[in-house]
Amino acid sequence: MALGFSVFPLDNSPGFLVYRTASRLKADLSRAFQAKGLDVTPEQWAVLSRLWESEGEHQTALAERAQKDRHTVTRILNLLEKNGLIRREPDSKDRRYQRVFLTDEGRALKAKLIPLVKGHLSRALSGLTPEDLQQLKRIHGQILKNLEAGDRAADYEHR
Repeated sequence: MALGFSVFPLDNSPGFLVYRTASRLKADLSRAFQAKGLDVTPEQWAVLSRLWESEGEHQTALAERAQKDRHTVTRILNLLEKNGLIRREPDSKDRRYQRVFLTDEGRALKAKLIPLVKGHLSRALSGLTPEDLQQLKRIHGQILKNLEAGDRAADYEHR
């Protein structure tokens, strides 16, 4: 089945459109944080958000849930720790692993960041209907599912 898309010119490429949208969302969110005097990046927001959902997990699990590689998460956690937003503790069963916890200051930041991010997304998504948003989630979910299935197939082929 032909999907009827083009990759040239570049502006017609669905991949480039997704990339441009993600890049713009990230840049605008960064500016929104800076405008409010918050020393947080969109990457740090993702990690903090995952910690607000569930703290005390290993850095590796946190990296996976935040969709970041281990080295990037280590750098992010170093900055968050330096800024007093998180603390790391060795795992009681295996001291090679670090568990990540929010500080009181890190927990308090949630009340400032969530409304700011919600306002940012409200502006970005204005003009879309609830049905449009459901379609957007469904479409992006399917693209991710396709890519993850391809990753699993490639992993299997390399064995």
